[in-house]
Amino acid sequence: MRRFLNTHHGTDTVARSLQEVEAAFNGLVEVPFLEGRAIGDLDLSTTELRVAHGLGRKPKGFIVLTQDAAQVIYESSASDATHLSLKAGGAVTADVWVF
Repeated sequence: MRRFLNTHHGTDTVARSLQEVEAAFNGLVEVPFLEGRAIGDLDLSTTELRVAHGLGRKPKGFIVLTQDAAQVIYESSASDATHLSLKAGGAVTADVWVF
C-alpha cells in the first residue's frame, strides 16, 4: 500500500502537524489484513482444498467471512506464495479474506 510522504517545508507548527498525520496514516496502511482479497464459494470438507489466493506472497492468515454450516475451518498445511490449503470439520461452503 502507498505510504504518506511528508514533503512540506513550512513553519514548525505545520511540520509537526504533518508529522503526526504521517505517523497516523502510515500506521493504518501497515495493518496486514488490508493487503488481502476475498475468495468466495469455497466448498470445504475434511479433504484438503488448495486455493489460489493471488497475493504473490505467502499469506499471513485468513478470516472466515461467511459460512453456511457450523464447521471449524482451518489451514491444513503450510501455505505458499500461490496457494492457501484449507480443511473443515465437515461439509461447508465459505467465503474467506486471505491476507
